[in-house]
Amino acid sequence: MTKKKVLFLDQNGTGKVVLTAATVLRGVFGVKAGAQPPGPLQRSALARNLYAHLYDFNQRLSYVRDWRDAFCRSPKLEVTVCDINNLVDLGRHLLRIRSYDLIIVSHVAAGDDLSLISRAAPFLARRACPIIVFLGNEYDLLDQKLEFCREVKAEFLCSQLPIAAAEYLYGGLEGTRILATPHALNPSVYSPQPEARRDIDVGFVGDIYWPFVGDRERTDLIGYFEKHGEELGIRCDIRGGRSSRMPRDDWAAFLNRCRTLIGAESGTYYLNEKGALLDRARTYNLKQNQDASFEEVFEKFFMGVPRGVSGKSISSRHFEAIGTKTCQVLIEGGYNGILRANEHYIPVRSDLSNVDEAVRALRDETHCREIAERAYDLAMSGHTYDHRVADILARAL
Repeated sequence: MTKKKVLFLDQNGTGKVVLTAATVLRGVFGVKAGAQPPGPLQRSALARNLYAHLYDFNQRLSYVRDWRDAFCRSPKLEVTVCDINNLVDLGRHLLRIRSYDLIIVSHVAAGDDLSLISRAAPFLARRACPIIVFLGNEYDLLDQKLEFCREVKAEFLCSQLPIAAAEYLYGGLEGTRILATPHALNPSVYSPQPEARRDIDVGFVGDIYWPFVGDRERTDLIGYFEKHGEELGIRCDIRGGRSSRMPRDDWAAFLNRCRTLIGAESGTYYLNEKGALLDRARTYNLKQNQDASFEEVFEKFFMGVPRGVSGKSISSRHFEAIGTKTCQVLIEGGYNGILRANEHYIPVRSDLSNVDEAVRALRDETHCREIAERAYDLAMSGHTYDHRVADILARAL
């Protein structure tokens, strides 16, 4: 079988310094990650700073590497990965853009900053093959992301959202097929370790959502166990905030220490006006008033507004816990139609009115093991990254 030649456009970090380090050090001089400046340059603060940016900025975003690795593993593909910050390498690939059978734009290349991938759009539009665009952070820069898809005439757009929400946001893209592609499990990294000591009853590591998201259900659940865990005799290890993010091997080890993990669906309930409402709230909260309370932001933007199409979705974090057979205690939700309450997770109502019941359930170790086993069997049967990639390729090639 002849393998299809695939160009996978990745992006390792953003910003001028990252771009310079990737282009000059990697692209021109072939310097590898972890290298130190040669002797004469070690006294130069500029050189030391550039070398320090030869770093894997995505190591704490497990799903970025999990998706890329799954495409590279596919027996049907011969994948070339290009970090678009390396303008030398990017230019080389764009010059022979018509030699590829498939082009993939990763979540990070079309995520927080589209300035670089947008500059490549005219060249990508000259391809002679399908292009698949994965969108990252589907609550941000939607106008820019839609414009990029239009400019490259994307044949496929992959969304983490439930299909109804994805079609609501992106259905106006002519000639673009929207694929529901939620995150999945990478069992080669996230697997149960029989020898692990489950010495944490309730764990959590992650960001605390900004008020502009429009709900505080997850934050309230985290706060409940932070406040009451000790008095309930529950061993908690709860770490909230960006600084708490872990590289994926460390995160997998943490999960194997937890009997249960708390959480909720990712995203927002308020995709009203095709994301424009959330964008206004985000701009206010991040650029005008970062100290605003949840109540202030909610009253200013969401009070009295009916929830439109929900952007709540399952995340990679849910599958990572599933892979380590860590039982999850989650705010009730749809989870892309994949996870079901009381079967694959212990449910907590959004107002926490049944949290006492959830606490009783998580104390029952047999019950937790049974839930974790059912969730694991579900994921392994059809929700690994290899499953996702095979499904995408069946539709795209």
